[in-house]
Amino acid sequence: MVRPQPSRSPKPLPEAVRSGNDLRRPFFEHALWLLATEGYGGLKLAPLCKRAGVTTGAFYYSFGSWKDFTRQLLAYWHAERTTRLVEAASTQSDPVERLELLLAAVQELPHRAEAAIRAWSSADPEAAHVQRAVDHDRFEVAEQAFRHILADASLARRYARAGVALLIGFEYDEDGLNSGDLAWSLRLLLDSARNHAGR
Repeated sequence: MVRPQPSRSPKPLPEAVRSGNDLRRPFFEHALWLLATEGYGGLKLAPLCKRAGVTTGAFYYSFGSWKDFTRQLLAYWHAERTTRLVEAASTQSDPVERLELLLAAVQELPHRAEAAIRAWSSADPEAAHVQRAVDHDRFEVAEQAFRHILADASLARRYARAGVALLIGFEYDEDGLNSGDLAWSLRLLLDSARNHAGR
């Protein structure tokens, strides 16, 4: 099976950012690209440096070791693809608007890369720890939003779990991964919750 390619490829790093901490974010984005296109097995130093257009020396200037890099990559993924999403959602006082924002944000997640991280987490306890934290944080923000719509807290938890389960299942679907399909499914979930609440 041929995996569909992500729509945008990170550009090689400009000379101006090839030093110190400024180098880290582009490396992380290139790593997510590799995870999306090659899977966890394709995340290696040489392909990463080649995509970034830098030498291994530049890599080790920013990271003490490959383990240091992968630890920071997982932390970056958690912060950029979950913590910021949660913070953005918390700015919306209306619970329906909050869920709408979450729905839109979920469509933009790097789903292929996240599927690779899930595979990674099955072999690496540290990756598994971060993966569980990401799923937990996403569940928490969804549950809080559903609780503002539904009077029944247990029902809100069920809706939140269903939403997270839809996302996880979608990311494991290697045959027809399409963000439009995910949006359609999550929209049904949101509409069902609103019908329960009479909104």
